[in-house]
Amino acid sequence: MASKVTLSFLIVVTIALLGICYLMLRREKVEGFANAPYSVKDLSINTCPTNTTEIQTTKGSTDCCEGDIVNGKCNGTTFCTQSDPYDNVSSCYDAWRKYFTDKGTNVCPATMPNYYEDVSSPSGLKGCSAGPISQDGKMPTDSIMKQCKIYATEQDNLSKLDSCYTEKQRAKIQCPLVNGKSPEATSMMDHYSNMILFKCEYPFELGMPSQCFEKTSFYAYLDKVLPNWRMSNTNANDNICDNYIARRQTAQVDASRLLAEQKAREAAEAQAKTASEAQAKAEEDAKKKANEASRLQQQLDTVNSQLQQCKK
Repeated sequence: MASKVTLSFLIVVTIALLGICYLMLRREKVEGFANAPYSVKDLSINTCPTNTTEIQTTKGSTDCCEGDIVNGKCNGTTFCTQSDPYDNVSSCYDAWRKYFTDKGTNVCPATMPNYYEDVSSPSGLKGCSAGPISQDGKMPTDSIMKQCKIYATEQDNLSKLDSCYTEKQRAKIQCPLVNGKSPEATSMMDHYSNMILFKCEYPFELGMPSQCFEKTSFYAYLDKVLPNWRMSNTNANDNICDNYIARRQTAQVDASRLLAEQKAREAAEAQAKTASEAQAKAEEDAKKKANEASRLQQQLDTVNSQLQQCKK
């Protein structure tokens, strides 16, 4: 009886260990896939674009035609075939991969190079991500990674902080090098003008300017809020990054001058304080001497008075 219990126990333990090993291997496989670098080759899209017509050819292939169908044939350009590729017609898998690659190159910023789009819907989401894209191309698979959007209108692309155009422009900016470091440019929305500005920010240094603005966006902003600024005597150009280093140099000269003036003022104040303290000490010493002389005179007067009394 005991041997049967032991045998049953061993079987249960063996099955449990095999189950644990299977789960661990499965987890390692999934994590290994998740951590693999993303490639556009991972996309698996075999549908026709919404602006094409699916057509069955006489060769038995299913093609996507950009143009009219005349007598059962594509009177236009064949975007791709859902069947095996032939002649100069690519498979839809490869055609979509090329489409996503070209979009990533042309519209995505370097910081978010992976393009995504719901190709089944003309009004679907479009954008770019720093992380991998789902196999159907519709969305990023990692919502934590940086993303940007491609809007339907030019105005939205130009005026939205999260647009890929805005991010692409920001990523191009090289901030002036200060103390061996170049900060990363940032974008900001001016809600008064509804315009986007790009700026470079620097750590606080006494007397030094702490930020500058990218020239194109700053000039466009001024043209909107101060149309006549170019004809006025403003110091607007002092705020652009092209002039930031010269502005720092001027500020350093001013700071050196102010520091020298401050040191000279402190030295004069210290000298005046020393002279004042010396004069006060001399006056105090003179006062003490006068008091001592008065005390001695009083003693002398007392002694003389006593002598006069003795003579009598």
